[in-house]
Amino acid sequence: MPDKSVRISHPAEVFIQNISSKGQYELTNGALFHFIEESPTSSIAIITFQFKELSSFNCIQFDSMEKENEFMPNTFRFEISDDGKIWEPIIKEYEYSRVSKKQCKWNFSMINSAYLKMVIRLNRRNKDGFYKTAFSNFKVMIAGIEKIISSSENDRFWVKENIIDERPDYGWSSKEKTSPGEEFLLVDLGSINRVEEIRILSKNAEETNFPEAFYFYYSEDDLSWHQLHEEPQFMSEPGTWYKWKFFPTNVRFFKLLCVNNKSNSNKKYVSQIVELEIYADADIIALSKKRIIAETPPYSSIMRPGLVRLAADGETKEGLAVQGNDRRLRDATTEFKGIVELATDGEDRELVVVQGNDKRLKHATENSYGLIRLAKRGEAKPGLVVQSDDDRLKSATIESVGIVELAEDGETRPGVVVQGNDKRLKKATTSEYGLVVMSELGADLPGRVLTSDDPRLKKATTEKEGIIRFASNGEESNMAAVQGSDKRLKKATTESYGIVELAQSGEDKEGVVVQGDDKRLKYASTDDAGIVMLAKNGLDTPNKAVSADDTRLFDAREAKPHTHNYAPIVHEFGSHSGLIHLKGSSSSEFKNISPPMQNHSVIYGRNDSKGGSGISGVGIDEGVIGYGEDSGIIGYSAGIDEESAGVAGFSKKGFGAVFTSQKKYAIHANGIGVKKKDIVGSGKALLANGESDFFGSARFVDINGNDCIARYFKLVSNDIVAKGDLLIVTEKDSTVAKCRNAYSSRVVGVCVDSSSIELGDKKLGNEFVLVALFGVIYMHVDASEGPITPGELLVSGLAAGYAIKADINKLKPGMLVGKALGECRKDKGIIPVILTLS
Repeated sequence: MPDKSVRISHPAEVFIQNISSKGQYELTNGALFHFIEESPTSSIAIITFQFKELSSFNCIQFDSMEKENEFMPNTFRFEISDDGKIWEPIIKEYEYSRVSKKQCKWNFSMINSAYLKMVIRLNRRNKDGFYKTAFSNFKVMIAGIEKIISSSENDRFWVKENIIDERPDYGWSSKEKTSPGEEFLLVDLGSINRVEEIRILSKNAEETNFPEAFYFYYSEDDLSWHQLHEEPQFMSEPGTWYKWKFFPTNVRFFKLLCVNNKSNSNKKYVSQIVELEIYADADIIALSKKRIIAETPPYSSIMRPGLVRLAADGETKEGLAVQGNDRRLRDATTEFKGIVELATDGEDRELVVVQGNDKRLKHATENSYGLIRLAKRGEAKPGLVVQSDDDRLKSATIESVGIVELAEDGETRPGVVVQGNDKRLKKATTSEYGLVVMSELGADLPGRVLTSDDPRLKKATTEKEGIIRFASNGEESNMAAVQGSDKRLKKATTESYGIVELAQSGEDKEGVVVQGDDKRLKYASTDDAGIVMLAKNGLDTPNKAVSADDTRLFDAREAKPHTHNYAPIVHEFGSHSGLIHLKGSSSSEFKNISPPMQNHSVIYGRNDSKGGSGISGVGIDEGVIGYGEDSGIIGYSAGIDEESAGVAGFSKKGFGAVFTSQKKYAIHANGIGVKKKDIVGSGKALLANGESDFFGSARFVDINGNDCIARYFKLVSNDIVAKGDLLIVTEKDSTVAKCRNAYSSRVVGVCVDSSSIELGDKKLGNEFVLVALFGVIYMHVDASEGPITPGELLVSGLAAGYAIKADINKLKPGMLVGKALGECRKDKGIIPVILTLS
């Protein structure tokens, strides 16, 4: 037997070197094309196949011979041998009738052998009285992949069948998408084999589109799936074979799951592979002496494992074998569970099995329930089943009701059904109804239908009506339609009307329209009028407009010196005594963060020296009071350094600032900006350096829906996580990583991109990730262990980063992750969850 494993993904025939038999056969190029054997007695036919060398195979098949289908083997056995002397039976068939089928095939776990024998009982006679068997195209082979399923295909050149065609130019490609997603290939090997190696070939191009994140899953029955391998961040080279080896694993179904997280140069998300090869070893019982045989395993017990470890009576741990005397295998009763617990008569409690003598299974009558209760004749109560002799099921007539009651001819009573011979269904005339009644020609009676020869449907003229009547040229009658040739629709002039009449230049007659060249529309001057006439410079002529350069529009007074008799022009601030009251009106539009204009306020103070202020207010109680309909005080800062502020308050003993409001919040820290002032905010609302006390309610809302408390944790190097992934705390430096174990008690939280409350410093770097510890978040879930509905308890699953529906019998302290608020009935998804880590 070869030391290396065998490729089982691609079909391959075993070369038959020699055949030994009494029958007639044709062996050409290592293949048996047909076999026939006849015997006068019901005896045994034996065919021995010798292979060219010790060979591996997992499939045997043959076809019926043309016109000899009835003589295909019926009772037979296959045997194998390494030396041609000692034989081991592998397949036995009794009464194997294949009259209606033309091909027989057996798939099994791969074995190694140098010889194969087929022992056939001859039990069918031909027309000459001889016992006969016949078949053709006998093959011993590696079956290869028998079925391929893909999540999608890109085009007719990149289809799933290409992964085993052994051509390096084309393979399988998923459909190009505009957003990230998952794609998969699923193959069926036809039988369970001990797989130990997977090989994949990348595309020979500068951009391989080889998946960067992918997973291997396997199953024996296509029901229960297990993860075999994971590649979270794989870098590929063009046209390169990659292989992954692992301990021999029982596999029939293999799935390659690709996660498209990175787009290609065309901004598309796609996965492409050229070839897939699967390698397996022979069944462990058939290993040759060249292999190292382990010592005979000890007997199994509940304390120490042999090939398995036995479960104690009633024990439910994973990986244990239930013993034959386990109490769960005893006969079930209504008091004690066996495999199930029996229900008492009529009991409707959950998780109990109804017995065959339950009263609910007896025959139903009109007076007592079985599975149902029968309704009495004509009875209409809810929850009852109508019997087949019920009056309501008889044929309906116009006198009595069946399922319906028939209407008499022309009857309009509610609740009756019109019959097919009802007069209302006949053809309509002008005198009698059908579905309608026809109108007489020209009649305008209500409820009647016009016929196609009605004169009102003819073409209209100025003399006779059709649907309308046309008006004569210039006619102003009611109910007459103006024709396209009507004189009123012609072009208007100063002499005659069109739709309007045009005015002559300067004409001011009523009802005429001013033309574009009218002299009144020309430019005005001091000599000629336009719409107005301009006055000469300095003249106050009535009905004339003053020009912009008129001397009367200038103030020619000389400026007087600013002097007064109570103080010099420049004087000290403290030289004033008493109070200053100012009242006036001044305004200008003031937006954006920039210095206000001088005419924006009644008091304007400007200081051009750095270190001073524009206005200062000093008082015993208040220094400056601002009151306004919108805002009392607005402070703007150019932000020269990080300590600058629009409004600043300082105090030696008291509070730096006190804010209060009689109707709204005392402080509105608006990081978004002020729209009506054309001010865009930074998005940061509040910075508190130092101790902060809150008395009263505090509400925190995250705009992304993650209403939770979260903290920054360091991520394990080379691990890749996404929003919604379950994370566990590792044993090294309290770092976190994606959870990859079912029912893990080390789950620390869920990866989020934002939260209501963040703990820790967000400037730590890219190697840190924000982890939700408590609250409502969106989390990845997997419905493979059962549909998830609101209220279900969740634990970590086998798929990396995903949670599954919890089995309460397996729960231990620390395993519970949260409670579902949404639903995921199949496949995978992301739903809102209440985190309840415990």
